[in-house]
Amino acid sequence: MMKSRIFAGLVVATLSFSAMAKDPCGTELCLSNYQMAMQGGMCKQHIDDFFSIIKYKKDKFSPSKTLKARKDYLDKCESGNSSDKASILAKYGSIIKP
Repeated sequence: MMKSRIFAGLVVATLSFSAMAKDPCGTELCLSNYQMAMQGGMCKQHIDDFFSIIKYKKDKFSPSKTLKARKDYLDKCESGNSSDKASILAKYGSIIKP
């Protein structure tokens, strides 16, 4: 319960500063606990930003190129947690959207 409150507080703080600009740190924070993030709806823009990164090869979806582009995006958040990033990319990096 306490972890949920801390997470919710961090999400609110991050989202209040990010407005509508793409924010890889906010995306990382939201995707590190996707199910909780989707319940509150405050992470929708961050999650949409991440899943809008889609790469193609010869007009077909390319999971490997999409994964690399999403990794590059998350790596722009220098203060992020590398193990969270790795977990996010392993789970969501090469798919369209769950």
